[in-house]
Amino acid sequence: MGGNNNLFVPQIQIRIEACWAFPERWHARPFLILHPPSLLGGGFFVFKVFILMSLVYNNIIFESIDVTQYNDEDFVEVFVMEFRPWIRKNHGDEVGEYPMSLLVKKYINEFAKEFGLSSNDLRYGNTLYQMRVIGREIAKKGIRQLPSLSKDFMFTEKFKKAIDYFISAYDLPDFVKIHLEETSPFRVRGWMEVDFEPAMKYNGNIKELHTFPKEFTNLVTSYLGFEVGSPIHGKIDFNFSNSVRFTGVEEWVKNVLNKKIKKEIKTLPSRDSLHSMKFNTNDSAIRGEILLVYTRNSWYSNQITFKEEFKKYLENLGYNPMRLIVNSN
Repeated sequence: MGGNNNLFVPQIQIRIEACWAFPERWHARPFLILHPPSLLGGGFFVFKVFILMSLVYNNIIFESIDVTQYNDEDFVEVFVMEFRPWIRKNHGDEVGEYPMSLLVKKYINEFAKEFGLSSNDLRYGNTLYQMRVIGREIAKKGIRQLPSLSKDFMFTEKFKKAIDYFISAYDLPDFVKIHLEETSPFRVRGWMEVDFEPAMKYNGNIKELHTFPKEFTNLVTSYLGFEVGSPIHGKIDFNFSNSVRFTGVEEWVKNVLNKKIKKEIKTLPSRDSLHSMKFNTNDSAIRGEILLVYTRNSWYSNQITFKEEFKKYLENLGYNPMRLIVNSN
């Protein structure tokens, strides 16, 4: 479908809300005529009329349509469905009956220009590639509506009770939050948000956190009966990340690691063997890692001693040594 465009003539501005390029799809569409004050003695006068008209595509500004869920085969079909009617309209019914291979070879560049594409846009790839590029552009402009089995409701809203019940059945720690984001119907992304410091001090079993993504997907496919795939095929585009998203990491590094821990470990007996330390998070294993970097000339025995002293210090602060790992280079 065509979008909005402005045509300017002396003293009159016409705003076209919609129009069609092919005669078989002409419709009467409203537009507004705005007369300047000089014609009406002051002020703007607006009235609505209907007109039957046709404009070529490159004179229309189209609204872009999301076609990211469609495949190459869909765009080739769009090309074929639009190309031959265009041939008949512009080159006659007799030419319109010529073999497709001949028509494509002779008229594909001319056809592409109707949709704002140049020969440079088609210079790479074979004929099928060119047909796909043009078909995609036609679909994006809404000139040919692509078939779809997409649902007209949001998955997370329709099945909110089932989702909430499933999540509540898990004994998740307080520092874990489940997030679901549905950007369009049946296109869902999920992840776990984990508050970093409480997670590093947690002594319970986190096995359920690792199995949750798989079991939640099973809920969607088995219990609710949806197949994972493209929404335009009547399926659900569902992905629950196996990695978590930590929160509070920057604050912990700034206020705890740098201001507290690094300051207090200066009193440890073997501190002189330490040159520096590096910190990283492991989003998949739900861990933090402190890497100790020793001075070049320090004794190995002193390095081992300091590592044990440091691990004991962290445990006294309440950190789980299986969650906040201490390694050395």
